[in-house]
Amino acid sequence: MLRYIFFSIALFCSVMISGQAKEEVRKVTENLPKGPQGITIGVNLAGPFNSLMDGDRNGFSFVSRFNMAEDYFFIAEAGFEQISFEKKEYDYESNGTFLKAGIEKDMLNNKRSVIDNLFIGFQYGFALQSQSASRFLANNGYWDDYAGSISSETLTSHWFELSTGPRTEIFKNFYIGWKIHLRVSLITTGQDVLKPYLVPGFGNGDNRVNAAFSYTLEYMIPWKK
Repeated sequence: MLRYIFFSIALFCSVMISGQAKEEVRKVTENLPKGPQGITIGVNLAGPFNSLMDGDRNGFSFVSRFNMAEDYFFIAEAGFEQISFEKKEYDYESNGTFLKAGIEKDMLNNKRSVIDNLFIGFQYGFALQSQSASRFLANNGYWDDYAGSISSETLTSHWFELSTGPRTEIFKNFYIGWKIHLRVSLITTGQDVLKPYLVPGFGNGDNRVNAAFSYTLEYMIPWKK
């Protein structure tokens, strides 16, 4: 009997202590400072970096995101890419713009997550571009070589994109972040003669799947703290 009473008292005390501990955790969590919510405007430095690595290529894009909820964000990116080069067999030129939009989730999932984030998300991408080959040479081992040109044609491309990466606040309302992107082509129309050498915002036009890296600088305009 005494053993039963002792066991009951011990069980009651453990339940009370556990309940008090949970209440303390709840109070601490509620008192954590919430990060600001708002809209960010920034630039993606992947375009200038690609220009440094490849002198034939130029590009630039702007990014923006805003809170749909504390841990969910709508993100959009718009930009352009241009490439032109001369080779022995042909000259090629392409100019185009792209737009991407999607949703991201902050996987850190705490009250301060908007300050230090780990994003994972998906986007839909669309590109409109024109391309041409002002000169090409088709070598023929038997007949004479054939020289010609391909006039400008307009292409549209669609793709799906997964991305993940961190973001952190370096100064008040100023953020830096980087991401890894996996892009899967859905459809490209208008390529009657030439396949695109480069699809703006997507990458290599010969690949159905492209991997890429981005580095962003953003400024937040807060609307809630």
